[in-house]
Amino acid sequence: MENKNFDFIAPYYDKIVKLVFGNRLRVAQVQLLPLLPQNQRILLIGGGTGWILPELIRICQPSEIVYLEKSAQMLSLSQNQVPKDYPVVWVCGGEEKLLDLGQFDLIFTPFLLDLFPEPELELHIIQPLVSILKPSGHWLLVDFFQTNHYYFTFLTKVMYTFFRYVSGVTNSQLADYPKLLSRNKLVLKHSQEWMKGYVKAQLWQK
Repeated sequence: MENKNFDFIAPYYDKIVKLVFGNRLRVAQVQLLPLLPQNQRILLIGGGTGWILPELIRICQPSEIVYLEKSAQMLSLSQNQVPKDYPVVWVCGGEEKLLDLGQFDLIFTPFLLDLFPEPELELHIIQPLVSILKPSGHWLLVDFFQTNHYYFTFLTKVMYTFFRYVSGVTNSQLADYPKLLSRNKLVLKHSQEWMKGYVKAQLWQK
């Protein structure tokens, strides 16, 4: 699969996100955390600069977090977010590492799935993740969703053009995540949306 690496924009990523979306993407990522069970082994993929780690640890009190990030620069920034004695295992890599990480009670993918075209997403991301999610385990999905709203359709095109040049992202269209997750035996438990449904936080269960 194509490399999707955010090393180049890592130092500026949070500022870019805040400039475009304000705090709405951060709100979406923490909104459903209180619904999650505590003392879980969590796989966090696509956590960016790791700003969410202190919140995730404070609210969910996980037994362990495995932090999988392809960008070495993002990983380095994330390691500065928490004390060294926090229960975080740092893994630099992408989807090729998924089957080497063991089983998880909870998978958290904040703004990850939008990087992949639908066929690749199902085969290389969703199916492997479902296979390492324990029975009755949860998947917290926060991402951009398909919409017919003109402004957000335009914004999606602008974002994909930008990330194609700076990070090698080759996708150009948002996938139908609910269809793919349902097809892979996950059930939607909770959903909340922002910006007319363009951003959603959804909690799924295996």
